[in-house]
Amino acid sequence: MRVLLKMNRSMAWNPFKLILLFITFFHFATRKATGAGYLTRSCSEERSSDNSPYQTNLKTLLSSLSSNATANANGFYNNTVPPTNSSDTVYGLFMCRGDVLSDACKDCVANATHTLSSDTNCSSSKSSVIWYEDCMVRYSNSSFFSTVNTSPAYWIWNSANISSNSSNFMSLLEKTMRETTREAANSSNRYSAKQQNLTEFRTLYCLTQCTQDLSPQQCSNCLDSAMSDIPSCCDGKQGGRVLYPSCNIRYELFPFYRVTDEGPKGLVPETNYANTDSEYSEDPGYISHNCSNDKTNAALESNLRTLLSGLSSNATSRYGFQTQEGTAYGLFRCRIDIPARLCQQCIRNATDRITSECGLASAEAVIWYNHCWLRYSDRNFFSSYETSPRFRNLNISNSSPIQSSVASELSNQLARVANMTGDTDNKFLTDESLRLNDEQRVYILGQCSSDLSSSGCSGCLSDVIGTAIPWSSLGSLGGRVLYPSCVLRFELFQFYNLTPTTPSTPPTSSGFLFSFTSLKLHHDSHANYRKHNRIPKIKQIYTGRKIKYKKKKKVIF
Repeated sequence: MRVLLKMNRSMAWNPFKLILLFITFFHFATRKATGAGYLTRSCSEERSSDNSPYQTNLKTLLSSLSSNATANANGFYNNTVPPTNSSDTVYGLFMCRGDVLSDACKDCVANATHTLSSDTNCSSSKSSVIWYEDCMVRYSNSSFFSTVNTSPAYWIWNSANISSNSSNFMSLLEKTMRETTREAANSSNRYSAKQQNLTEFRTLYCLTQCTQDLSPQQCSNCLDSAMSDIPSCCDGKQGGRVLYPSCNIRYELFPFYRVTDEGPKGLVPETNYANTDSEYSEDPGYISHNCSNDKTNAALESNLRTLLSGLSSNATSRYGFQTQEGTAYGLFRCRIDIPARLCQQCIRNATDRITSECGLASAEAVIWYNHCWLRYSDRNFFSSYETSPRFRNLNISNSSPIQSSVASELSNQLARVANMTGDTDNKFLTDESLRLNDEQRVYILGQCSSDLSSSGCSGCLSDVIGTAIPWSSLGSLGGRVLYPSCVLRFELFQFYNLTPTTPSTPPTSSGFLFSFTSLKLHHDSHANYRKHNRIPKIKQIYTGRKIKYKKKKKVIF
């Protein structure tokens, strides 16, 4: 997720101010801010003194907003303190997202008002606005009720790109957004959410909302203005949003909003595996591999042999290693939560197996284990995230998908993990903060190859969430998606940071097989099935040659 303040004309003359504001507000948009789901905020330079009548009224106003978020079922409330107009009057409101449950609305407004009242950069400002995922809170010394305000404006966009037919996607987005805008302007709560099928397994989700003090025409005008910003902020992106004080719009390729106003009910179906890795194991855990159809020549084959030997001998760091030998490029990455010796073992197994399976005859190849992955190519792929070939291990069910509220909670948490993983120094993150109920907690692991930038890592993992997981057909909770540049996994059992319960001994076999016989596997279609693997019970299905970050390809599910 990237955040940018849209400059108005009065700001545009000062380029230094533009750079400073971008850096400042981008910093605010990190997880260092107070409260979960924080996005950004803007606080005026006009200040009031401590213990002034205005400050007293502001504290009263913020308290009233927070207390009314509990009882207010509409997700919207405005107030004026004191009711009679004076130079010290404060006007304020909150608006919760139209799909947010009452408890979440209450918590969001409480976080927002606390941040505005406690942060030294905002607490003395005479006007401020703050946005969270679930709500927006605003106050000012001038009345803004029933008035359209489009400044300050913020753009937030998904790091992942639309990889094929970008112009067609943007046309469909515009059409769907206009329909959603019309519905929001004419609804009593000035809110609408709409979804549109892109393919059999991919869906576009759109949301528009205005503050409820606006008339239908004012709401429509505000949303039209926000829509006009999309080509500038988010062209070709898998997701984006525009935040105005009076309205906001958002679109994604995952269900970021609730379709119903009910939370998850009962236990969520869990993906069943014949063998799980919920206990400590020193076996690397072979999963899958792919050898491209492009063939090598004698010189490249020699370079690959030297390169693989170099990768194996440098497998002392779990943080990864990349190298080049002539026209051959390669890297490996181990999981950070395993000991260094297990990383060494996994890379040795990976180099041996990929040499055996591909015979150094393929110009590029990738192999995934539970503990590591390794890839090589005859082209320089460093610093570019690639989404093909991919391995997907998901339970797909068109007849009985998981509850939409569960899909929403899970997809939003995965999106947060994608952004947080990109912001880490080692491009590795585990998360277990999502509780579905008293008995079920979601365990998530995100990891990227160490050559990727922060935005490249977030973009790779965001592409997994937007294009590789068919949210409307996800039959149970649990699975993984493996790309050449990143991996994402989520389960209802802990599979990382495991410790041995008894003294361990080295495995006697060279590779452990994950046998998912009780799981319905779904992989990309129109693929190349490698018969010579001789691996029972698992089909290896792939999409072919990998692509670079900005090269367009047709994504087929």
